[in-house]
Amino acid sequence: HRTPPPRVCRPPLALAAQPREQMGTRQSRASNDSDRPPTAASEGGPTATQNQKQDIFYSRKHLADPDAPPLPVGFAMGKMAPDALRWLRRCEIFAAPESHLPTLGFTKCIDYPHLPGHVYYEGYFHALHGEDGGDRHIASMNPRTGCNMQKPAAPRELRAFIEGMRRANTPRLVKALSDVAKAEPGNRLVVKVMRLIEEGRVFADLAVQIHAGQAVERADIGWHTDGPNSILHAALSIAGARALHSRRHADADPSTMEGEFVEPMSPGDVYVSSPAAFAHGVSYGQAYRWSKRTIAVQARFLFDGATEAYGFVEPDEMGDWAGLMRALSSSLAGSPLELPDMSTVLGVMAELERKEGAAIQPPPVTTHAGSTPAAALRKKPAVVTSSS
Repeated sequence: HRTPPPRVCRPPLALAAQPREQMGTRQSRASNDSDRPPTAASEGGPTATQNQKQDIFYSRKHLADPDAPPLPVGFAMGKMAPDALRWLRRCEIFAAPESHLPTLGFTKCIDYPHLPGHVYYEGYFHALHGEDGGDRHIASMNPRTGCNMQKPAAPRELRAFIEGMRRANTPRLVKALSDVAKAEPGNRLVVKVMRLIEEGRVFADLAVQIHAGQAVERADIGWHTDGPNSILHAALSIAGARALHSRRHADADPSTMEGEFVEPMSPGDVYVSSPAAFAHGVSYGQAYRWSKRTIAVQARFLFDGATEAYGFVEPDEMGDWAGLMRALSSSLAGSPLELPDMSTVLGVMAELERKEGAAIQPPPVTTHAGSTPAAALRKKPAVVTSSS
């Protein structure tokens, strides 16, 4: 387990224990030998709509009445287009050698002290659109420690992809939440989530996780339930293989026993769910060569700071979880997860360049806020699709 953060960083009313990796990255145990060359199937599917999955499962977390049926939890998964995945891998934070990571704002973490050969780095960034934050540092919570920090902008390529996801998927989320708000006018938790979505805060708090070295087996998993910033959470697999292990109920029957489910994820896989509502953990295969490392991006709600995060769900709002989870699960399971294609992402890149300028001076901690202008990428398609 990770080293507990200093007490002074945590408000007195913490809701859920902050997880070590906060949301499931997924890595397949079947790919324990991660040093072998990746297959074509692991490099992203032919289209952005392949490997689609929509599902609803159930969890007894956050039940106001312990005798009530479990809450529905939505799960949606899709696959990036291969050119979009290759393009994202160009980002310096994904391509950098291990020695360069500290200069990009990454911190070496020790979550598995009994696995001395495991290497783990985390870096924290925001993915706000230019209108909401752009390339500036943003005051926000460090998702690992619970402390406040000045969060730098993610690479523009990554922010453009995240913004494309937001635009494609939030309308149906807002529709489902609005329907519940009308049916349950007293549901304050639904109203709070709608406000975050409308302010562009969904998927805007990024934790980039890099794992290498010794494998993390199922027996090594640190089970946890995420905090409120993962009420709606997206996970992007950039490289390597991993697996999400979750404890949940297969149906809404209160007599159904909780089971463990394992969902592998390979490069290009993206899923959206609510890991603040179910227990989960992550396993990683071995990668003794840095080139075979596992890279994942965890995208959560961006809170202004620790006080907002830990006070997001008040004690008298526990009964609001049922309506919130009904809305989110019906939206996620009702239609396929939509992921932006290269044309969409380049369009958003152009917007960001107009708002922020094509050439940006790097902020003090990280050197990745500036990126190749989208116009230049359009002139040279070969650069867009080149492997990092």
